Amino acid sequence: MNKKSRFTLSLFLMTVLVFASFTGASAIDKEAAKQFNPEIKNIIVMIPDGMNIDGVTLARWYKSYDAETGIFDTSASMALDELASGLVRTWWRKDSIIGGITDSAPAGTAMATGVKTNDKFVGVTDQSVPVANMVEAANLLGKATGIIGTSNIQHATLAAFSSHYNARSQYGIIGEQQAHNNMDVVFGGGSQYLNYNGRDIIQALKDMDYQYITTNKEMEAVKSGKVWGMFAPDAMAYEFDRVEIVPDEPSLAEMTAKAIELLSQDDDGFFLMVEGSKIDWTAHANDPIGLISDILAFDDAVAVALEFAKANQDTMILIMTDHGTGGVTIGNRDTQDAGAALPYDSSALSNYIVPLKGAKLTGEGVASKFDEGRANIREVMEEWYGISDLSPREVAIIKNKPANEMNYAVGLMISERAYLGWTTHGHTGVDVNLFTYLPGDERITGTLDNTDIALISAGVWGIDLEAVTKQLFNDAEAAFKTKGADVNTDLEKGEMTVTKGGDVLVIPDFKNYVFFNGDKVMIDSVIVNQTGKFYVPEIVLEMIN
Repeated sequence: MNKKSRFTLSLFLMTVLVFASFTGASAIDKEAAKQFNPEIKNIIVMIPDGMNIDGVTLARWYKSYDAETGIFDTSASMALDELASGLVRTWWRKDSIIGGITDSAPAGTAMATGVKTNDKFVGVTDQSVPVANMVEAANLLGKATGIIGTSNIQHATLAAFSSHYNARSQYGIIGEQQAHNNMDVVFGGGSQYLNYNGRDIIQALKDMDYQYITTNKEMEAVKSGKVWGMFAPDAMAYEFDRVEIVPDEPSLAEMTAKAIELLSQDDDGFFLMVEGSKIDWTAHANDPIGLISDILAFDDAVAVALEFAKANQDTMILIMTDHGTGGVTIGNRDTQDAGAALPYDSSALSNYIVPLKGAKLTGEGVASKFDEGRANIREVMEEWYGISDLSPREVAIIKNKPANEMNYAVGLMISERAYLGWTTHGHTGVDVNLFTYLPGDERITGTLDNTDIALISAGVWGIDLEAVTKQLFNDAEAAFKTKGADVNTDLEKGEMTVTKGGDVLVIPDFKNYVFFNGDKVMIDSVIVNQTGKFYVPEIVLEMIN
């Protein structure tokens, strides 16, 4: 939509005028935002997985406090602050059931495809049928595409933007689909999942001319071309831990900057999805240090994207979390009233923030500092976590907690000292905040459904996602039998063979190519084998007359 047509949308009522006067930005509602907009060449979707607004508040106060002077800078802000513009609803659907608390898989699928689906499903309907995502749609437009995360890249949210399967835990299957889904830049962890059932996905990537890299220095050296960065066997480190323990890993902001540098070389524009993956994980553990660490790291990545968008004025940024996690609160039962240990109406903000400032590592990171017998628990917790008054019970908890669960133990300890509350180790059903930026310093306002993220992304580029789904994902067996062809599916080999007359078509699963009469033919999307049923693009169906 051009400037003139946006201006004539009948004032957008008083809410728009109030919003515009408050932020200095002009505002559009979600239906107007879904209209074709030739000003928008690039789209950056950013997802801080599991981030409640309370976590943003906590991270901002943490950032604003100077431990040396004991002074809060109340004017301190985050990159997210100037982009705050609305809310997003996160519900999910299974058959006739509406779920109030969603998981990353159906939420990611909704944001990537515009379709609600079942729990644990990525990139498929509630009937396990593949649906097109924005990465695939952007590819068809000739735009460059990429995904970035700090978890293994096969994890649910990233998988929803780049694969199709009704079991989010099938990392090998998801990873092979991602490798063959024509993306230009992939950064994150998860190299250990790139070899399954004898399929060497790393070698396949190299055969497809990807630059396969594993360190920050190698990433910095890449100047052009397709690149696949696997910076950890599984998930990458929390930002606080990365700096101290694994400096060879790039930060989320560094990965975002490099991805934009590479993708923006495409004259047609690009689609990029960036996830702050482990905000969710640390919230599950109720570890506030990890939460602050990775919210601030995500905000640094937002600053990178925003700087690019402001400089170029051809980029839309959409930021929202998939769901809340943990239910963190500044204040707990000990701060509730005059009879409490720390009444909120007479307690200083420093009571909540100072205990947090003593920690230099997350609970996950501090586990690496204990000696083999954990005889140095008190020394480590004082030096690296800022806690010098561990009780004998707390020492015993740390001594007996597995290293991969240490954040669950020490997170509780520092939360109690900082008077932070948590409602759950699971997800929460709250609406989440929407942060947006469009050319001309515009914002999308109001309350969106999570499916609107995909529909807005598609709309501004004139994409019909349902039509893209029809183009890319067709029931191969049913279609070929209608043509009178013989179809044989060998699930052990993972391939379908179609014969008619003298023509033989071999369709391998989870690849972006087929073999027609012995010749390898590249196609424009990945072939999906959904528990024995193959889905293929229309172009493959046309090979058999």
